[in-house]
Amino acid sequence: MFRPAHALVMATLAAPLVAACGAPPVSPAAPRASEVPPAPSVAADRAGECARLQAVLDAEMRDVPAVEIRSTTPMPRVEALMHRLERSCDTSEHLADTLQDPTLATEANDFRLATAYLLLTTAHIFGLVHRGEPDLAPFDRAADVAARQRELVYRSAQARCVDDGSRDQSPEWGEALVATLKELTPAVNVCHAQEKQRASERKTGKLELKLHIATDGHVELVGPIAYSALSAASPELVHCLVRVFEPMRFPPPTGRAIVVLPFVE
Repeated sequence: MFRPAHALVMATLAAPLVAACGAPPVSPAAPRASEVPPAPSVAADRAGECARLQAVLDAEMRDVPAVEIRSTTPMPRVEALMHRLERSCDTSEHLADTLQDPTLATEANDFRLATAYLLLTTAHIFGLVHRGEPDLAPFDRAADVAARQRELVYRSAQARCVDDGSRDQSPEWGEALVATLKELTPAVNVCHAQEKQRASERKTGKLELKLHIATDGHVELVGPIAYSALSAASPELVHCLVRVFEPMRFPPPTGRAIVVLPFVE
């Protein structure tokens, strides 16, 4: 089992991090297909599709801010919100159908599914209010989870596309990075403890967080990779981990740096 909640796990984490930061591999190996640089025209096409994916999802996230997903919102506004979520579903579905890159199309479709889940949750609350449900707190929490899930899927699409940083940092930088990550162990433990309280039998499965670290060491972007409504890790856990890493300051890299943190349970 691998979970960055113990010292042994952090030592295990050091190996892929240092390898990603420029330490020579033990033995040479052919790059995986995903690591082979694409031909210039293919790269240009993917960059264009990434830009379109981000532009559309940016607009959808602005159009339906998470703060509005509340059962306390006046009902006319909730009804208007439902119509906007319906339009968002249609927009992201059209985007998924028109993207040529299958990975990016999957990201767009995952966003559509997360929006649909949020729409269903909001519609359910709308119906409960009209039926005079006295206690909406559990359903309000469900709406919060749905909104959080949509935000994480959005971050996943960002993490997939924003890839203009270096993984080739010095071994010294990798060691300093791991030392900083060890400082986060208590906060990561809290996230896992809260998750066990919510659902003691739930397994995280495979979860990867992608960090973009700026030249001054602050985190420009942190998001899960390939996160969807079907991911084993709960939105509450992933959101908690994002909040742990987002405000951190890491050792300044040479140029911008990308680090992928694996969490497996």
